[in-house]
Amino acid sequence: MTDWDLLMPGIGLTALGIAGVGLSLAGIAATFLEGMHAVSLLAMFIGLIFLVQGLFKDGFPSSPRAKSATFIVLGFLVTFGIAAAITVSARVPSIYAYIVLMMIIFIPVSILALASYKKTPYLRNLGIILIGVAIVGGSTFYALGVVAPKSSALAGQNGTGSTAHNATATNVTLSKGAPITRVTILPGASAKGNPNFDPKVLNVAKGGGIIWTNNDNVPHTVTSFTDSGKSFDSSLIMPKKTFALNTAKLTEKTYDYFCTLHPFMKAKFTIGGSR
Repeated sequence: MTDWDLLMPGIGLTALGIAGVGLSLAGIAATFLEGMHAVSLLAMFIGLIFLVQGLFKDGFPSSPRAKSATFIVLGFLVTFGIAAAITVSARVPSIYAYIVLMMIIFIPVSILALASYKKTPYLRNLGIILIGVAIVGGSTFYALGVVAPKSSALAGQNGTGSTAHNATATNVTLSKGAPITRVTILPGASAKGNPNFDPKVLNVAKGGGIIWTNNDNVPHTVTSFTDSGKSFDSSLIMPKKTFALNTAKLTEKTYDYFCTLHPFMKAKFTIGGSR
């Protein structure tokens, strides 16, 4: 039996939550730990709790109406999820890899749940096989580096583009003899109140390069603040990786930048005269 009093608010909250998370990750609301993203994520999880409880209150849906509602809800959520993934893929290139990883976990669990409900006589053996396949598949998926793929180059001289994450300074095209200034993302920078960018303020010659090195143990980004990443955006800089920026094509004199994952991390640089 399906409980419609739980199902309907579950659908609404889950749909709004997925849409909000998608908009946040797309950069329209540039927050991660606070603001729109956190509220949307909370709404999505609360909605899923209502949704699951409403769909499976007394077991799997059995009536035609309940089955129809289940398929409609699942189709609705999958559509929203795919739309959100496509929207954020340019900003979070690894989103598809994480979706595949979640499917590796979700599909065996779903089969086991259905087999348990149907009281399959070989449930134990089936469980061992499916769990083993999921573990091997997930481990292989992670070991091959699919979850955090390494980019071979930065897209363009200004450091923008979705392939910028995990890029190294050697992949950046700089003018011959261009001066390079280095900035360090300090260990513990992800904790609010800790020192983050070092130096926080710097001057660089026009056409010079800036290289950020992430010495923290979590990913960060280097994103222009005023225009939310239109001037430059590193995407994810994984721990121990670097991001390099060529200032030759930047037009403003001063640029404030921040980490989209941790918005309290802010710094700026000023572009001086020609080298």
